[in-house]
Amino acid sequence: MKAIKVFIDREEQFKMLCLVEKLNGHPDIMATATGPTEFVAAAEGEYSMAYTRAVIEGRLNDCTIEIIK
Repeated sequence: MKAIKVFIDREEQFKMLCLVEKLNGHPDIMATATGPTEFVAAAEGEYSMAYTRAVIEGRLNDCTIEIIK
């Protein structure tokens, strides 16, 4: 299992809920908001995490990703 924490700017806060919902639609990924400008995403394996990161980086203009596990 791989997990990341994502920090976003307040200007992009409105994108977070749709992004979390999209990630949760994938069977190997789980995401949840942990604050108004941050969320956590966990994926079953390398490929699912690569997909998660690609979706996040494609949707958000500026974010910081911290590897948790």
